[in-house]
Amino acid sequence: MSYSENYNKQLHRLYKILQASHKGYIEAKNHTESSELKDLFGKYTVDREYLMQQMRDKIAHYGGNADLDHDDAVGLLHRGWLSLKTSLTANTDQNILESCRNADQVALDAYDDALQGDILNDFELKTFLMEQRLYINENYTELDRRYFSLFKKNPSL
Repeated sequence: MSYSENYNKQLHRLYKILQASHKGYIEAKNHTESSELKDLFGKYTVDREYLMQQMRDKIAHYGGNADLDHDDAVGLLHRGWLSLKTSLTANTDQNILESCRNADQVALDAYDDALQGDILNDFELKTFLMEQRLYINENYTELDRRYFSLFKKNPSL
């Protein structure tokens, strides 16, 4: 497998994760009653659209097509965002925030995996992925802060 093929496979996997998180934040926004969280999830939806566009462009740069289906990301998507659907049945802000945090952790882990191996040889690609990972990590940190602040408001949680 050539470097470009390997890069495309890894980038496509990350693209699918970004797509799933985009859909997940739409679901989270639609199920929370908090206007503050609706705004936050709306912002994250727009942010993920931006990251997806960047990733589509990077995949094209390496000769790939982001719209092709690859099955290797399905397990990660399922594991990370299915918990969001489950928690939406309870519809509490705590459950929704926890599921979003968990799903973003899956995304961060996928970026960490991609940043190992051959990609380390391509400085531009490594920098691109690190910038996207940092962006997702900032969202994760904010979700984490909000999640644990709920415990301060209601210690019985």
